[in-house]
Amino acid sequence: MEESTKYLLVGGGMASVWAAQNIRERDKEGRVLIVTNEHHPPYDKPPLSKSYIAKEVVAVDDAYSKFDNFYPDNNIDLKKETEVKRVDRSDRVAHLENGDTIRYEKLLLATGADPRKLNVPGSDLNGVFYLRTIDEALGISNAAKAAKKAVLIGAGYLNMEVASGLAQRGVDVTVIEREDRPWSRLASRKLGDFLRRAYEGAGIKFVFGEEVSALTGGGSVAAVSTKSGAHYDADFVVVAVGASLRTQLAKDAGLELGERGGVVVDEYLQTADPNVWAAGDIAYFNDLALGRRWHAEHHLNAKWQGRVAGANMAGERKAYDQVPYFFSDFLDLHMILRGDPSGSTQRKTVVLGSLEGGEFVELYPDESERLLMGVAISHEEPKLDPISDKLDELFRARADVRDLDAAAVGLEA
Repeated sequence: MEESTKYLLVGGGMASVWAAQNIRERDKEGRVLIVTNEHHPPYDKPPLSKSYIAKEVVAVDDAYSKFDNFYPDNNIDLKKETEVKRVDRSDRVAHLENGDTIRYEKLLLATGADPRKLNVPGSDLNGVFYLRTIDEALGISNAAKAAKKAVLIGAGYLNMEVASGLAQRGVDVTVIEREDRPWSRLASRKLGDFLRRAYEGAGIKFVFGEEVSALTGGGSVAAVSTKSGAHYDADFVVVAVGASLRTQLAKDAGLELGERGGVVVDEYLQTADPNVWAAGDIAYFNDLALGRRWHAEHHLNAKWQGRVAGANMAGERKAYDQVPYFFSDFLDLHMILRGDPSGSTQRKTVVLGSLEGGEFVELYPDESERLLMGVAISHEEPKLDPISDKLDELFRARADVRDLDAAAVGLEA
């Protein structure tokens, strides 16, 4: 069977749903079709590592991006449990796994990423979890109900939030990280030590500088072994060691991929094919704010890029120009990051406020002492909004870190 649509959005995440909304705001008539391989409608990812883990009971639809009536009310079609296997750009036809085809005028690829798998003996045992979907979040939450001990492999954003939620549930948590601190890809030594102390104060244990060599158990995981010969008991394991971009569809369609695998797009999120856009995790985009090409894996990036891609698909010519914004919630703390998260973690940073009290802003300079990245942490989430705005302004102004004080970054007296 063949059907047709003006706008075909492939992927069931934030980028697609916000693209659909922005298309519909500008084009009231053209058919909009979202295709997702999941049995859920588009949903937000942040709650999966936060409330879905921290709460023993959570409604399955808590993370849904829109209420159910959003789609019919806006005449947006949603095709779930459907996999697009191939795109023929010359004829503008998407081929589905079941043999059906969809003819499109304009195509958005927002296929996201998959968790990188742990490649050690025993990694296929029951009780080994990854976290990318609602169903995986619910699986971890259910495992925590009867568990006493969990081992988390990786101390990046995701697992640090999972560790926080599990500790709130009374689970004994051990985090194994091959680097020497949490958030090692972006955190300075000061920030890493602050995080370690905060988590250890909540009873969470860390094992740094270690790599997992095997998972053992009789059908279900019971222990985690490391290359040094240490063993850690576990009722279940959560692995978060990175992600792999889902770009095979784009590659098979002959679209250009960037040096790190994302789909190459310009500042308008358009590929070299004028009928194809990409947004979210897989977009290897021309970042006007940072002055370089990269791809960003975060909730707000997907939302903001979805908006811009949708507007452009519907006829506008809007450049994507946002200072990167990342956020996290853990323990009784909240964090925002503005600027370039790939900035050097080796340079001397400037901390304004109280590091000991968990109310501070850490400024990361580049080689010329210009602001490259700012991280703010507070016990009170509303305090972070004005700081975020200030960091945005200071980043765009290429402010000299040496000239900045607490007032300049929006810290309260």
